[in-house]
Amino acid sequence: MTKMLVVALAVLAAFSAYAQKITVVTEEYPPYNFQDANKKITGISTDVVEEVLKRAKLDYQLGMYPWARAYQMAQDGPNVLIYSIGRSEKRETLFKWVDVIAPYDVYLYRLKSRTNVTASDIASAKSFKIGAVREDVRAQFLEKEGIKADLVTDDSTNAKKLAAERIDLFPIDELGMVALYKREGLDPSTVVKAVKLEALSAGLYMAFSKQTPDDVVNKAKAALADMKKDGTLDKIKAKYLK
Repeated sequence: MTKMLVVALAVLAAFSAYAQKITVVTEEYPPYNFQDANKKITGISTDVVEEVLKRAKLDYQLGMYPWARAYQMAQDGPNVLIYSIGRSEKRETLFKWVDVIAPYDVYLYRLKSRTNVTASDIASAKSFKIGAVREDVRAQFLEKEGIKADLVTDDSTNAKKLAAERIDLFPIDELGMVALYKREGLDPSTVVKAVKLEALSAGLYMAFSKQTPDDVVNKAKAALADMKKDGTLDKIKAKYLK
């Protein structure tokens, strides 16, 4: 009887986890995920994620947080989905990965006027002060390369610090840089690419917390695969990149 009760409770727990609403977490990172004028969370990645969840028939609640908090939430509980997240060796076992949802080419940027910032590769960049977002894959990459970055909560702060010459470089993808600068009232033509970070230029992902049931993850994988096949993914990207 006791054994049957244990089995029944285990089945009930698994069902409860499966039936629970998905908590979707992200950060402010245009053009991938950002709040529009009406405070609605939108962007390339957001549109992809919401369509995936719709097709997978998964109920969800979407929230925007500082990246470090979103990153921790996605490690602490069941049924948490995080995006747009870079994939790395350090993160590989922390999440259940779905797939790439957006393109991502990352560079270290400097002010065009500061020709004395002569970084041409990651080794020479170590001589300069580099800004990064706490718990972001770019910050983790810099740490792995032996660079102690000046950590902040978001890239808006990095852009302003670069403009004020309080940092020399900061890593961001090309699309994100243009969107960020326009959003902050800054001129994107005032910065130039210094170093391409090839190790980070592999696309942005959506991923579930480890405690999320595999059935949920597999439904999302199947939905995203269908979106790639029927052209929906390309249509969403085109809407924001035109």
